[in-house]
Amino acid sequence: MGNTQILTRRKVVIGLVVLVAFIIGLFVWQAFSASFALKDARTHAEAVQQHIRAGDFDAANRSLAELQEDTDRAHSRTGGVLWDVAKHVPYFGRNVRAVQTVSEVLDTATEINGPIALQLSKALDDGVFRPQGGKINLAEIAKLTPNVRRAATSIDKAGRDLDEIRVSQLTFPFNDLIGDLQDQVDRARSAATATATAFDLMPEMLGSSEPRNYLLMIQNPAEVRSTGGLPGSLAILHAEGGKLTMGWQGSAGDINPFSGPVVKLPADTEQMYGPSMATDFRDINFTPDFPEAAQVARSMVKQKLNVNVDGVVSVDPIALSNLMLGTGPIPVAGVPLKADNVVAALLNATYKNLQNAGEQDQFFEGAAKEIFNAVMSGRGDQAKVIKGLADSAVQHRVLLWSAREDEQARLDGTAVGGGLPGDTGSTPQVGMYLNDTLAGKMDYYLEYRASVAAVDCRQNGSQDLRATMALSSKVPKNYQDLGLGVYILGNGQYAPQGTIAFNLRIYGSAGGEITGLKINGVDHSITADEHNGRQVAFLPVALKPGEVITVTADIRTAGGADGDGVFSFTPGMVATPNGMKITSACG
Repeated sequence: MGNTQILTRRKVVIGLVVLVAFIIGLFVWQAFSASFALKDARTHAEAVQQHIRAGDFDAANRSLAELQEDTDRAHSRTGGVLWDVAKHVPYFGRNVRAVQTVSEVLDTATEINGPIALQLSKALDDGVFRPQGGKINLAEIAKLTPNVRRAATSIDKAGRDLDEIRVSQLTFPFNDLIGDLQDQVDRARSAATATATAFDLMPEMLGSSEPRNYLLMIQNPAEVRSTGGLPGSLAILHAEGGKLTMGWQGSAGDINPFSGPVVKLPADTEQMYGPSMATDFRDINFTPDFPEAAQVARSMVKQKLNVNVDGVVSVDPIALSNLMLGTGPIPVAGVPLKADNVVAALLNATYKNLQNAGEQDQFFEGAAKEIFNAVMSGRGDQAKVIKGLADSAVQHRVLLWSAREDEQARLDGTAVGGGLPGDTGSTPQVGMYLNDTLAGKMDYYLEYRASVAAVDCRQNGSQDLRATMALSSKVPKNYQDLGLGVYILGNGQYAPQGTIAFNLRIYGSAGGEITGLKINGVDHSITADEHNGRQVAFLPVALKPGEVITVTADIRTAGGADGDGVFSFTPGMVATPNGMKITSACG
């Protein structure tokens, strides 16, 4: 081989090395440039939020424009031939594809959702959503609705795009960063869908075309029921032309008794929860299916009050406390109720201080009326009132059922719908629900935290899930010295005084099975039945003062239920998000 050929080959090799180095360098430069752009985007996103909180919308728009430039730069830097080739490189390529998806999602979000978010924030600051004389401006709601729908559609697409990324297959730090983003977008997606649904339904449901009547139930988690608590305090709300007023007020005792069932319960519901769901207003929400409970309530109200309600609305005192973060203190019968004391006042102090059921009901009715009037008068900080309502909805403390089929179809599957899903295909649904068995108000002292994790993916696409609920009694050892009384402690007929007693039901996913049950790590026998196509394990629980137990259930989903799941539970005394995502083990 001659020297000339050797030199030529060396030049070719050197040229190729230089070219490869240049390509790699260009790719690295683009990656770093995109990274810096996203860091700048975070800074400008925080600035937008700060300006909104300060009410400076001109500055917010300027920061939004800078944010849009940042995300556009990041998107452009992660596109092109190099990135399209790199995403096909084994192992490394999945990270490249994930970064491309994230850059595109963020760019679209700032371009479409950013301006809409600013528009809604400006409307809120201008008082568009503030009731005037109990009336909401439905014309302004209608003007904003198309953009709210557009934002919800955009966020839904972003969520679906991000859902296609299997973070378990990514390398660090992409797995953590993108996993966090998926969770954030998932929450935003739920909130945006609920907001769009609310804007769509609000005019008709508030009587824009014809008057409506609704039953308002205030659930009492001090005597826990599957959907939250005993439906004790009631009222009829009248909606007409955007104006909402409160009429009749009473309690479950004013609706009871019934000599026989007011409706025919589904066979599996009656077998699971007994006939009293259809004969005793206090028991209508033994079932975790709020639409089912609401329809029973509607039939009972029709029989006893001769009122045809167009829907049922439910809240609890924790939701009321969230609203009062915006309204400020509200005096009721000489008691200054505030966000930080209203829960204790309604769920505990009333039963300690008032030993007459009539006086208790009167205080509850007064509290409901005054808080309702404060909210509907537009009192206080509307941003905090709306945030309080949104936070309560995320915790499943605000529930709504409509007797109109088209409206209910829109509510099904939302955070406020409160339905019990059956077969949802590849999305496994799991639930843990409580029903008091003491007939007292001891669940005020019950705290629990629950979670579900996917631990294995099987060949047929089924998953093994592990549900855990840690339950603790906050009843002090010296509870006899607290003057709690029989309304709180119960009369000892169903469980010894000082005990917190309830039934825990663990709902597996449709077509699946509950394969194991443990209490404090010790195997426990499974007593199971079926409700709405889902296997249900039944566990009676009695907690002594200060006792803590952990219940663990192993659940296998049906074949093909290999997607991310959803976990719902009875909202209790601890404020925590509900309807939580279960990240799939099937990657």
